[in-house]
Amino acid sequence: MEGLHRWLERARVVGAVTCFAAAGGLGAWVLAQHDGPSVARAAAPPVEVRAGATAIDKGEDALAFARALAREWEAAPLTLEVPGEDPITRPRRGIGATLDVERLAAQLRQATDTTSAMRRYHAAVASGRPLTLRLPVRIDEAATFERLADLKDRYDRRPSDARANVRTGEVSPHRDGRLLDVHGTLDAMRDALERGERVARADVEIRRAHRSADDLGGLDLGHVLASYETRYANTAESRDRTFNLRVAAEKIDGLVVMPGETFDFNEAVGERSEANGFRPAPVIAGGELVDGVGGGTCQVAGTLHAAVFFAGLPVVERQPHSRPSTYIFMGLDAVVSYPQLNFRFRNDLDTPVAIGFTVEGGVARAELRGAPMRRMVTFVRRVDEIAPYDERDVEDSSLPRGARVLRQRGVPGFTVTNFRIVRDLDANQAERTRVTDTYPPTQQIWRVGTGGVAPEDYTPPEGDTH
Repeated sequence: MEGLHRWLERARVVGAVTCFAAAGGLGAWVLAQHDGPSVARAAAPPVEVRAGATAIDKGEDALAFARALAREWEAAPLTLEVPGEDPITRPRRGIGATLDVERLAAQLRQATDTTSAMRRYHAAVASGRPLTLRLPVRIDEAATFERLADLKDRYDRRPSDARANVRTGEVSPHRDGRLLDVHGTLDAMRDALERGERVARADVEIRRAHRSADDLGGLDLGHVLASYETRYANTAESRDRTFNLRVAAEKIDGLVVMPGETFDFNEAVGERSEANGFRPAPVIAGGELVDGVGGGTCQVAGTLHAAVFFAGLPVVERQPHSRPSTYIFMGLDAVVSYPQLNFRFRNDLDTPVAIGFTVEGGVARAELRGAPMRRMVTFVRRVDEIAPYDERDVEDSSLPRGARVLRQRGVPGFTVTNFRIVRDLDANQAERTRVTDTYPPTQQIWRVGTGGVAPEDYTPPEGDTH
């Protein structure tokens, strides 16, 4: 108990606990309770007081000084350095940074009062050094975050592996990816502002490419291991879908799958979003055609799957569509939807396999090239069941009374069994795999008019031509 009394007596002498920055560092301070007028206050020795990097005289008016300092500070520029980009320089106020004038004035009054708790604590722990106050910076985080998010949209890029052009044999170099951390960059800007610095460095993560051009030296691309072609509508109405076909094809064309590696379609193509280059186009969802960003990507996946199938490479992951596709045989299609549904295959050869993919003239073509291999692949499909589709009417007030327009064409359902026989011609051994695919029936839907009476020359709109 005697030790506790001595500690309490020492606490009364100190009077208050404050937190601030000595010379060369910044800190924040808070006042604590003291025992009142019964304890005498000894004046702290003279000391240089700074607000950030600016010195203040004891006789200056704290509020006027704070206002002048705020105007000067807010007009000064802050430069954001972003690796690989030109620096971005804006006035501090222009990025939403201001000083809390009232709070700064209150700090200055404490710092210039030789009897304040702040001064007495400074004398106790940092005597002889300047008392430097942390500037009370305020940032409009919502506005700054929005600006950084816009920068991120322009700046971010996925890593790109080195690629092999299967048509010319040329190898293109890799490119590392980069990712701007908006929250980390906002913190870096706040720290720089509070330290009075004029340069902040963006928080950027560099994502290394998986494969460099050196890894692809000496490739043998002289042999077509397998290829497959599908057709697409090359019309004005299908231009967005065709655009998506080309975008997806460009993302996988030239990729090389090394021995033992697994190719991941969703990883290679990325998110089907407008930011990743895709456009809205019809997709199959729940058995119905609806608009969705990236419509057409499944045709690229299905065409590639068919080529992989006939190359005899192991299929690691693949799902059929919810309805038969018009461009490919049942059993060879592959549905993909980022990130849930994927198509993956493994290279079980001793040599690399390069993917070639072209979209032109109404034909999507997948081609796998590499060193010669001695395999023969046979595809057998058996239709086990055919299920009829049903119909329903949907009232539509935009059509005149009695008009009927086909909104969605019905498609029977199918259950099919697919067999693949891969024969090693050198060993004269065959491996057979069996997969059952189920395509549920697609309901036929009619739009039935409930509007006014049709004019004599009325011609109903064209229905589903899919």
